[in-house]
Amino acid sequence: MSIDEFEIYIYSFDIFSFLLTTFVSRIIIIGEFILGLFLILKINYKLICRLTFISLILFTLFLIYVAIFRQDANCHCFGELVELSPLESIIKNLVMIVLLMLGQRTTSSKLKAQSSKLLVLSSTFLVFIISPPDSIYKMIYSTEKEISTVDLYKSFDEVVKIDFTEEGLVFDSISSFKEKENQLIVIVSSGCKYCRLGLKKLSLIMKNEDLATDNVDIFIWGSPEGIEDFRNETMTEDYSYWHIMPNRAIEITYGRFPIFIFLKEKDIIKIGDFRDVDDAFI
Repeated sequence: MSIDEFEIYIYSFDIFSFLLTTFVSRIIIIGEFILGLFLILKINYKLICRLTFISLILFTLFLIYVAIFRQDANCHCFGELVELSPLESIIKNLVMIVLLMLGQRTTSSKLKAQSSKLLVLSSTFLVFIISPPDSIYKMIYSTEKEISTVDLYKSFDEVVKIDFTEEGLVFDSISSFKEKENQLIVIVSSGCKYCRLGLKKLSLIMKNEDLATDNVDIFIWGSPEGIEDFRNETMTEDYSYWHIMPNRAIEITYGRFPIFIFLKEKDIIKIGDFRDVDDAFI
């Protein structure tokens, strides 16, 4: 239900590329789903119990590491549906380990091996069909990537620099927007869920790839409180923020948010949306 948040969380550990992370996150979900399904149906029960026990031990060790070194607010064990801290999730895992040990004597069902294989294949296809990785999603669904270039260039004279202080944000009407040789402009709404996810992806990719943020400008609209919250949640404190009027933002993007626009010597060379953002795109 919240695969995008989950894959961003896994990517934050900087182990895999973002493309590989989209597959790893789904493989984890498929593995958990199959273990749970086989436990319920009592297929190869003793073997599945052992595999589940090993999985819980490994996840618990991982959570101990997270609790000590990262102190994340949500371990994403239930995605965004139920928010659990790493410590709460460790307790949950210990309870599950005890329950597994109590259920060890249960006998397996007589479901044929062929049916077991069918369940595994069906579970795999189910996850990838319901929520395909962005690389596959873009092959299946083509999305519009057009913007109004006239309105974009008009906005350069209209956007207002946003300065952030301890007391809050301040609109700096003196500073003017300047075009750079190589530049990424991101147009977002502070209240848009996918804008927040897109900027989280962008900031993590920039951080993991050790890329400078000087040439990234965020055009945002929304309330001052919403913009501050957006900046903190997306970990984009080092980025340049510019306030854009909502009607101008809609005219540029035709109402689609977020939009990522790459410029080289003032010419637009690439346009992307939330699904396009990955290591290769950036």
